[in-house]
Amino acid sequence: MASRLAKQATAAVQQKDRLFGGAARHFYYEICRCLPFIQRLHKMEEMVSLRELRAIVKDRFKEYKDVQDGRVVDLLIFKGREEIETYLLMHKQRHHMITEVVEPYTNKQRAVKVVSPNSPFLDSFLSTAYPQTPPRQ
Repeated sequence: MASRLAKQATAAVQQKDRLFGGAARHFYYEICRCLPFIQRLHKMEEMVSLRELRAIVKDRFKEYKDVQDGRVVDLLIFKGREEIETYLLMHKQRHHMITEVVEPYTNKQRAVKVVSPNSPFLDSFLSTAYPQTPPRQ
């Protein structure tokens, strides 16, 4: 009876550590410590800054913020460690990092449309070589 209660208490503590940032938070910090080395290793300085890489990692973690099952959290951490190891050991090359990590982030940043204070004509003039005039009414 006592051993079963001890096992349940241990499982509850481990579940709490998994869900409320224990293992996941430590894994996030581990990745952030590896990012400067990965950036230099893959020669990504001219493509993306360290701040942007950290924002990409943060977005990846936020995708799974609602996961409550401890086994799923453990699986996500395992898959993440596997992924970071492939980049550290250079099993994935620079072009993999660009197409899988950097491009989706930059495309998402471009998709956010900023409202311009300029007129539609000036916006089209600045964005294309041949501006289109809006039809007169």
